[in-house]
Amino acid sequence: MGDFLLDFRPKEKRACHQAGAFLRFFPDMKVDLFDYPEFGLVVTSSDEQRIWGPAVAQDGAFLVALCGRVALDEGEWIAAGRIPGAGGLACKFIGDVYRNKGIAAVEALSGNFAILIFDRSAQRFFIVTDRWGLFPAFRFASGSALAFGSHPDCLADAVGEGSNWDETSFAEFILTCRLMAPNTYYSKIKALPVASTVKVSIANGECREESRQYFQIEHRPWAEHKVQDLAEEFAAAFRKAVTRRTLPLLGRSAVALSGGLDSRTVLCAAPNRQDLITFTCFDEENRELRIAREIAAATGAKFIPLRRGFDYYAENAVMGARIGAGMGCIASNHFLGFRREFHELGIDNLLTGCYCDYIFKGLALNKRVNPWTRQESVSSFQMQFYGPNYESRTELANAMWSRLEDFFPEKLKKYDAEQSILQIERMRMFPLSYEEDLPQRLIPQRCMGWYPPVGENALMDVHLKMSCAMRLNRDLFLRTVRRVCGAAVCAIPDANTAAPLNASVFREAVSSQWCRGEGLLRRLKGSKATSGSWPNWKVYANQSPTIRELWARPNADAHDLFTRILGDRYKKQISDYEDVYQFLQLFTLKVWLDQRNGQKNN
Repeated sequence: MGDFLLDFRPKEKRACHQAGAFLRFFPDMKVDLFDYPEFGLVVTSSDEQRIWGPAVAQDGAFLVALCGRVALDEGEWIAAGRIPGAGGLACKFIGDVYRNKGIAAVEALSGNFAILIFDRSAQRFFIVTDRWGLFPAFRFASGSALAFGSHPDCLADAVGEGSNWDETSFAEFILTCRLMAPNTYYSKIKALPVASTVKVSIANGECREESRQYFQIEHRPWAEHKVQDLAEEFAAAFRKAVTRRTLPLLGRSAVALSGGLDSRTVLCAAPNRQDLITFTCFDEENRELRIAREIAAATGAKFIPLRRGFDYYAENAVMGARIGAGMGCIASNHFLGFRREFHELGIDNLLTGCYCDYIFKGLALNKRVNPWTRQESVSSFQMQFYGPNYESRTELANAMWSRLEDFFPEKLKKYDAEQSILQIERMRMFPLSYEEDLPQRLIPQRCMGWYPPVGENALMDVHLKMSCAMRLNRDLFLRTVRRVCGAAVCAIPDANTAAPLNASVFREAVSSQWCRGEGLLRRLKGSKATSGSWPNWKVYANQSPTIRELWARPNADAHDLFTRILGDRYKKQISDYEDVYQFLQLFTLKVWLDQRNGQKNN
């Protein structure tokens, strides 16, 4: 996995070498630079070049580069090996598909990717993004200047926009814990739409750009009585998605295993579980770790516990903010600190259960939860749906709330019809690379072999067939998990409820209440560890010496910005924040601004 920068400006204005240096986050990453009369292209990768590297014709007239991953069947990989010419198998396959079937066949591929194709004979360059928006891609255009990239900081620096900030986006990140696409921290850098193809026609030294969405995300909910049929389709699609991503010819695969539903379903969908590595990140022995170990044992997969040091998150905050472009809170930077261990274990493909909550369990819906039974139902529209929202009455905060209010049409905010509810969900979800916990996904995508099973077209079909009722209470997902995992693994409790997967509503409710009480007791004891995968942030943020040191570093620009966003709600002392997650948003942006100020002053 890696990044790209594509610059169509004249040669003398390009900054490809600097971009390559910026995007080479680790010494073992490879940087490919293509300096053509028509464009400059930088592609970085931490992957096996034999499989994922660019493919270039000997005369340079045809080029295919891939950032991210496509998902192919075993026969397609074997066929790719028979295609003549140099380059990685994936890019040779993509090039062959394009030459024989056209760009529409390239658009039909599954995966998390930005596909780059240069065809000099047709005087065209294509950029194709995946239909989920899993792989990020951004655009800059000003007059005749045109450039694209996967990392907004790198793209902004390359085109001289590194200080042209969109301060409303800073306010959105601090007050809502995320950004809404297509905005970035730069006024003139915007995200490409999901499932988009950009065609740049190059003739006589001029570029003409055309863009279209090749796939429309349109919900077609099935009737409730067909839920069992959809669960069968779901289970088959999930198995295929995991099988494609764990093929032996792709190298060694690993599954990030928790005690919940998503990752155990990934593991059980793999046909070669005994060849997989599973791992769990933890602070101390707890329920989550014990359940994950039990799941691995039940499936015959090798299990490796990875213990975090006390200051794990703070020690990886600076590099995490750089790789993640400051657009996601460091509280989700779960994997970066184990990159060396992944290399030592020989892991080529990292599979996670990411996004199942969004895609199949209605995380982006406004829901009410019965406090006793824990059963879900649709609520009324609110701007807040997952991450917390914070109040502020400053000018910047008002501008941000106005922008968000304008984003959602009033007729949809009535939230009174299924199609309206699902349309709001779509607007919140896509592109998936913008969601709140993005460091958990984008950082591995940029410097590890992240290969998410959800990036399968057949799973998009399932998502679009789901009604609201199928999303609520994990209804369809639970039916699917039981089909994929089997009785033995389903009997192992869900770490989130401490109940087996076939438990009655009553038993699950009682068990959930017990878990909530156990969590409250841990918090009262002031323990950094929790019963789940991640630390008690309230305790950790106030005890970490590295967080204190990074937060205390002078930065007048950050102080001024935070004051103008929060007013008197901005506090300098960590302990003054009642909600630790608001501090963590500020801390993430502060660490990122420290680096961007340094970049600006160089």
